[in-house]
Amino acid sequence: MSESIYKVRTQKYLKPIIETQIIGLSRVILGLPIDHVFDRFKTLVQAENTQSSIQQLFKETYRRNGMLKGVFAGFSSQISIQLFKQYYRWPMMILIPKYYKELLPSSWIQNHPALHKGLAGATIAIFESLVTCPMERIKCQLMTQYESKSIIKQLLKNEHQFSHFIKNIYTGMEAMILKQVVSWTNYLYWDHKIRYLFKDSPSQALTLQQIAMCSLLTSIPNILFVQPFDVVKTAYQMENNANYKSLTIPQAFVKVYQDKGLKGYYAGWQLRLSQFIVQAALSTPVMDYLERLHGLPNDF
Repeated sequence: MSESIYKVRTQKYLKPIIETQIIGLSRVILGLPIDHVFDRFKTLVQAENTQSSIQQLFKETYRRNGMLKGVFAGFSSQISIQLFKQYYRWPMMILIPKYYKELLPSSWIQNHPALHKGLAGATIAIFESLVTCPMERIKCQLMTQYESKSIIKQLLKNEHQFSHFIKNIYTGMEAMILKQVVSWTNYLYWDHKIRYLFKDSPSQALTLQQIAMCSLLTSIPNILFVQPFDVVKTAYQMENNANYKSLTIPQAFVKVYQDKGLKGYYAGWQLRLSQFIVQAALSTPVMDYLERLHGLPNDF
């Protein structure tokens, strides 16, 4: 390969990767504080079998442990997770759909315009689950524990064996993979479909009103389809998970229904809806900009 061709190919991929990584990290800084509060209490509502309102739960958490150890419990873990996620997510969100669209037969893309997005979502979900499951486990443990304790000691549970620790921090891996596949394919599919409903051409930028509408519309299927899987993942990874950790995923779904009824699958949905709208409001214009700049928009 000649040096000139190598430079062209390097610039083709390196520049968008660096740009998307920088933008991804900036998105964490803008959205993380409020995003964490939504995630903290959504997780707490999912973990506790309580009739308390969100306001009462907030007050009780603040009264028991204060602001830092209560309301912002797990924030340090959340920062690590989100910085790491956003560092690799945006390059993958932009470049993997482009790769699949170039790889798949054109007839497949014509018949299924969002197929490349679905495949990209599944790819990102499996990679992310394998890499971030330990951090998610620690974050969930911190968010649902009643007292401030050493997280390492809690996960070891007095069995000082490295193999036990590894097994413990990967608790809920199957549920997380399932939840992430549903979440990512659902998000990328509906984000793609809804954004392009507002466009007259692939290169058209979205207005603020269109961004707001896209954020709201993409949040609805996310709540309907993803929330039950998120509840089951929390059941596996929360502090008091003794009733769930040995169950299969179908058994865990049944257990949630037996304990909390149908509404148990949607515990904390108000917080998740608010959280997703905020996330989408930040992500939709970034996705649209980066896709127009570096991706391969859908042709009408």
